[in-house]
Amino acid sequence: MRALFIIALCLSLVFSAGKTFAESDEICCTWVNTKYVSGDPPQKLIFAFDGTFVTYGTKTSAEALQRGTFQVIKKWKDSEENIWYQIKMQNPISGTKYKLARVNKGGDKLEFVCKSDKFPAEIDKNEPDYCNYMRASTY
Repeated sequence: MRALFIIALCLSLVFSAGKTFAESDEICCTWVNTKYVSGDPPQKLIFAFDGTFVTYGTKTSAEALQRGTFQVIKKWKDSEENIWYQIKMQNPISGTKYKLARVNKGGDKLEFVCKSDKFPAEIDKNEPDYCNYMRASTY
């Protein structure tokens, strides 16, 4: 009877993990832009499934520039199937930041504008706080 319980428990964990990862958010991965050279903006940005983020000055750096938490406040798709986000980010160094972000339909490009006082109304490439990243390949 105990073995049957353990098998049932393991199967339920497998199925719930599969369901969780099947519904994982598109923004949660590693994003890279090696054209950034000053560390601000960072070359590598990681959004984790547990609501944490970390940034690195270079694509290969092991020492984090910033760590913090993020919360998706609002998420929607536009008519072109791009996924939009309002994201509130917090960390001890820069405090609270508000991002308007977009992941393209293919899921390989992230663009955002960041403000310290409110969510931006649009993503404008001419804004000083505009950033763009490509999904890092995992091979």
